[in-house]
Amino acid sequence: MIRWVLAILAVVLYNGWLAWPLNGSPDALAGYVSELAAADQPFSWFFRSTDLAAALVYAVIAALGWRGWRRWLGRGSRHVATAVLAVSFGTILDVVFNLPCARSRDEACAAGAQLQVHLHEVTSTIVGIGQLAVIVLVAWALAARQGWKREARAVAVLAVVVASLMVAVVVAPYVWPGMQGVVQIVQIVICSLWLGYLALRLSPSRVA
Repeated sequence: MIRWVLAILAVVLYNGWLAWPLNGSPDALAGYVSELAAADQPFSWFFRSTDLAAALVYAVIAALGWRGWRRWLGRGSRHVATAVLAVSFGTILDVVFNLPCARSRDEACAAGAQLQVHLHEVTSTIVGIGQLAVIVLVAWALAARQGWKREARAVAVLAVVVASLMVAVVVAPYVWPGMQGVVQIVQIVICSLWLGYLALRLSPSRVA
């Protein structure tokens, strides 16, 4: 039961972007998703709150996974748990160092407040690297235990997909202006579902 609760919360809370109409702008998803939580947005507190709650859920999953993935991943469970904790920590920093404005729709603000923007870019990078590391480390742990069989290969393919999406998010503003939000949403959905899956893979004896 606890595993399912954690899995559902991991997915629902990290996809707070679904409430984007709260911010009123029809093109709210044209920029980066984190712009929904920008300080100048009317319901930024809501999006920051869902991110913070998701981070706390991820921290719980990481704590339980330290030993709760041992049967599945062996010694690699600790590395995966550490990566999940990094995602949690990075998400909390994302909330603390939120963007000062929705830069894709505010040219004046986009030209200023560079320190806050750079800090947010650093925290977002921590989250992205952490999300990718979680997948890569699971693939590595599975391969170490059973070789590159079907499950390990499937997880490795997922890692390639997420890495490709991360690159696409970075280049989208220059190649497909206005599409970075859509690409980022795909990445967010996949990574949140993956964290939810990891919650379900916790050993029942560790969450009883």
